Amino acid sequence: MRANNAFAVALFAELGQSSKGENMLSSPLSASLALSMAVAGAKGETAREMAQALHFGESSHTAPFAGQKALRQALLGRAPAALAAETASPLAQATPRPGDFQLQIVSSIWGQADYPWEARFLRTVSENHGASLTAVDFRNQFEATRRAINSWVSAQTADKIQDLLPPQAVDKTTRMVLVNALHLKLPWVRPFAPSKTDSASFTPADAKARSRRFMHSESDFRYRDDGTAQIIALPLSGEQLTVLVALPHAGISLDSYERSLRAGSAALTVPQKVALVALSLPKTSFTSETFSLSDALRALGAKRAFERNRADFSGMCSHIPDGYNLYISDVLQKTRLEVQEYGVEAAAATAVGVEVAVSLQLDPPAPIPMVVNRPFLISVVDVPTGAILMLGKINDPGDSGSP
Repeated sequence: MRANNAFAVALFAELGQSSKGENMLSSPLSASLALSMAVAGAKGETAREMAQALHFGESSHTAPFAGQKALRQALLGRAPAALAAETASPLAQATPRPGDFQLQIVSSIWGQADYPWEARFLRTVSENHGASLTAVDFRNQFEATRRAINSWVSAQTADKIQDLLPPQAVDKTTRMVLVNALHLKLPWVRPFAPSKTDSASFTPADAKARSRRFMHSESDFRYRDDGTAQIIALPLSGEQLTVLVALPHAGISLDSYERSLRAGSAALTVPQKVALVALSLPKTSFTSETFSLSDALRALGAKRAFERNRADFSGMCSHIPDGYNLYISDVLQKTRLEVQEYGVEAAAATAVGVEVAVSLQLDPPAPIPMVVNRPFLISVVDVPTGAILMLGKINDPGDSGSP
């Protein structure tokens, strides 16, 4: 978990440099899971650099995979547990719908059919990621394969992530694509009342105020003020996953606040204390374009993996039929986030192309106002492990329309 979170913050910092004044949402968990499949096939300096970039440390070659397997299995139990608890609750106002309780994390391998992929590599990925090899023909049918991969991702994310791989993302020199897809949909523990949603002003980083739809709730929340931002935790059903919103104080830009972000920062840690808060939170609907993680990963130290003649992925395939050296051509990700009255839905997919993330008070104090009407940080965190599933910044929540 610590490795994933350290990677999450480092990746966010690199991506943030090219997204100032814009929305940016990444899934460090999805990226880490996809890239760790590539690490399983890397050797020598290539493997060392990739492990360093992913913050795997100096542990044994198998330890990071076992840790990620344990984390993935723990996360996969969150939605069923939340559904079971909601179904059994005498306070439930309606029968919960299974489709509203989803947390899916799946991986797949798409490899050139006539390549003798190493059995150890395939076994490691299967045992730790649950991914099996789909044999395809990139040489002669790369466009059909691209569409097949995109269709698989769409199906795994309830159609929230479409066209992960844009045209030209794969070609006849592609030999393998490693894919991870993540889909989260859970209701809030305490939904926002749609009748209270109204329009109000939101001021993005460009200082031009715009009308956006705001949800309102006055309740006890886990809350803290770290001196530079208000931080609130909004628990999702089951209370194993929570959405953290960090709103920098007026006069402190989101860009400067995010530069201070660390793996253990208050913005990424569920507050211990509970306070009565009058929260105004904008409805948010954001879908990224497909974006590349390659430059960020190079900056984090994973350089050799992207070098045509120096990358060493002989752990994937030690005897390459057509004589080319395997290297990572690109690492692509696409994300989706919806914050609505009923709850949260988020999705992400990552592709690694190989070529030839209550307390009750009888006399409550006056609520602390928290009006999220300017750029803010948002994350989805697993409470038991602290793992960061999603991390991003919202400079403009977008026009979410009428309730």
